[in-house]
Amino acid sequence: MAQSAHNRYALGVDIGGSHVCSAVVDLATGQLCGELHTDKVDAAAGARTIAGAWAANIRRTAAASGIGRIRCAGFAFPGPFDYERGISLIRGVRKFERIYGLDVAATLYPLLRECGTEEFRYVNDAAAFALGECLGGVADGAERVVALTLGTGVGSGFVAGRRLVTSGDEVPANGWVYCLPFEGGIVDEAFSTRWVCGRYRELTGQEISGAREAAERHAEDPAARRLFDEYGERLAAFAAPVAERFRADMLVLGGNISRAYPLFGPAMERRLEADGHRIRIGLPARPDHAALIGAASLFI
Repeated sequence: MAQSAHNRYALGVDIGGSHVCSAVVDLATGQLCGELHTDKVDAAAGARTIAGAWAANIRRTAAASGIGRIRCAGFAFPGPFDYERGISLIRGVRKFERIYGLDVAATLYPLLRECGTEEFRYVNDAAAFALGECLGGVADGAERVVALTLGTGVGSGFVAGRRLVTSGDEVPANGWVYCLPFEGGIVDEAFSTRWVCGRYRELTGQEISGAREAAERHAEDPAARRLFDEYGERLAAFAAPVAERFRADMLVLGGNISRAYPLFGPAMERRLEADGHRIRIGLPARPDHAALIGAASLFI
C-alpha cells in the first residue's frame, strides 16, 4: 500500500442514535491516528442540524490528526439504510425521523470541503464491527470470520480476506442472521436483551433491565446462573452451524451482552466441545473503536 495520506488514511465515522464518533485510521495497521472525537447529536433534530453536527465532528477529527486533507470517509450506520446509495431509510423508531431519504454524501460534501473529504462509503454497524476486528483487532490474521453483536438485537458480519461477504451459499441473505428461525421464533428474539429479561421474568417473576443487571446478580442468584448457562448453550447450538457453513476460523462476539461472556462462555464452550465443534471464539480487542475502524477499512 502506498504511504501517502491520499490512500493510507481514511476517516472512520460511527453514527449512533445519540452521538457521532470519528477517528482517522491508518489502513495499513488499523491503528487510530490522533484522537478519537465523540459528540452528542440530537436525533430528533432536523436534517440540517444533524448533518451539521456530523460534519463538525469530522472536521475536528481531521484537523486534530495533523495528517492534512483526508479524501475518504467510511460511515457505520444503523439500519435501515441504503448502503449502496448512502440514503437513510430510518423511520418509526423516534430517532432520525427527519433525515429519512437524506443523501448523506450530497449533504456532507460541501460541509467537508475544507478537509478535502469527497469520497464516502457506508456499512451496517454490525458488519463494520466485524471488519474492524479483522484489521488489527482480535481477528487480525484470521482468514474467515463470523461476528455476532448481541444486544438490543442481533447483528452480524461475515468477513473473508478482510472483505464483507453478503451473498452466496455460505451466508444468509445479506449476511443477516437476525431473522433466521430459531426455537420457534427468530434469532433476534432468542439472543437479545428481550430474551434475557423475559427468561429472568419466567424464572423469578421479577423484572430486570438487561444482561448487566443479571450479571450483577449472578454470584448470589441461582436464576441468573441458570439464565446465563442456558444462553451459552443455546448460542452454541445456533452459532456453530452458521460458522461452519462459512468455514470460519473464528467467531467474534460483540455487543453489550458479550461483556457477560465470563458468565455464559463456559456453558457455550462445553456445548461446542460436546457437539464436536472446534471454532475459536474471540472477544473484541477494541469494542468502542471497531465499528469506525471497520468503516474506514472499506477503502482498503
